[in-house]
Amino acid sequence: MRKTESFSISHLIDHGHFGLECEHLRVDNKGRLALTPHPRALGNKQANPEITTDFSESQPELITPVTSSISEMRAHANRLLTVIFNGISDDELLWPLSSPPVPLPPDEQIPIADFGPEGKDKNDYRIYLSKKYGRRKQLYCGVHFNFSFSENLLAGAERRSRFYLNLAAHAMRYRYFLVHLLAASPETIDSVSYRSARLSRHGYRNTEPVYPDFSSPESYIHSLQRAVSDGKIEGPRELYQLVRIKGAGFEDLSSAPNASRIELRVPDLNPLFLPGINPQDLYLMHLYLLWCARQEPSPFTEADQRQADALADEASLLHASDSFTHKMNERFHVLRLFLQKNKLPDAYGEALNAAETRWRDVRLSYPAQISAQTAADPLIALKWANQMKNAYLHPAPHPQVK
Repeated sequence: MRKTESFSISHLIDHGHFGLECEHLRVDNKGRLALTPHPRALGNKQANPEITTDFSESQPELITPVTSSISEMRAHANRLLTVIFNGISDDELLWPLSSPPVPLPPDEQIPIADFGPEGKDKNDYRIYLSKKYGRRKQLYCGVHFNFSFSENLLAGAERRSRFYLNLAAHAMRYRYFLVHLLAASPETIDSVSYRSARLSRHGYRNTEPVYPDFSSPESYIHSLQRAVSDGKIEGPRELYQLVRIKGAGFEDLSSAPNASRIELRVPDLNPLFLPGINPQDLYLMHLYLLWCARQEPSPFTEADQRQADALADEASLLHASDSFTHKMNERFHVLRLFLQKNKLPDAYGEALNAAETRWRDVRLSYPAQISAQTAADPLIALKWANQMKNAYLHPAPHPQVK
């Protein structure tokens, strides 16, 4: 069995790159989905590398440039949100939650993003998704955290691809930890209460499960090729998993494998913080990835993946079972030991402490806070949206939605 890479944690922290993607829905001043075109002031969605649209014409997505620190990444995210707020109509807002506002227009009236003749592939893909999954499901919004380790530490495509494959396997295996902590779209569906509708079985899921072969980069790519041939997915971009490997081969299925980064697609939009995520949760995700990167390679079979899926589903539920509670406590313990052993900067310990405090006191969890404020004021989501717009158009030194 291959051993884990030998470089130190300090090298991993000091030689990495970060990127953030945030999706929102444009709504009018009454909280109804905006049916207007993507604002001209935001540029050509096909050509703008920083602001585009996701599935819907009403769904702007910001993409930060690659940065060398979390703080720099956050600054870019805030800059881009300022651009978006200055570009949308005066009577439009950004919906602050991952779940779309209700009621929505009929499915056929939800506008699909139009990328013009030059974006025919993107247009066709979105039409395909709308027919397969329905348009409403595509309106779930979230935050994607991208991280890459320095290529100087991972010289060579084969070594780099194996490293990211092992990282992705461990991140998928234990993702229940982040799902439970970063869920922030509480909803009751069919009498079941969820911490996150988006992260639950009602959110983004392939119509048929896809279980990649994690035994080698080549096997991983071949297994996705089979899923495409079998009609399960159109391509890697339809692989609705919360952890994705990015890079040649992994994204096009035709090139030799050359992984370049990892993408965590877990966080819900969090209306309690700007720009939709608690800054400490960025450090928590980075800590999680650093820990995953130091784990020895181990098989991640279809049976293992099914078990990980079941745990992630349980993590999305509002109430934790005794067995799940034990697993969460165990994960906190493991990360605490990792933190202490490697003497990581204070920001990582503070992030883990804050997460554990929310875990120990359910009243402090994001779903509990959001549910309590919603119960006290049914229009709170619209107020959060207005507060966010005001914070970016008239910024205070350190704006934060209360």
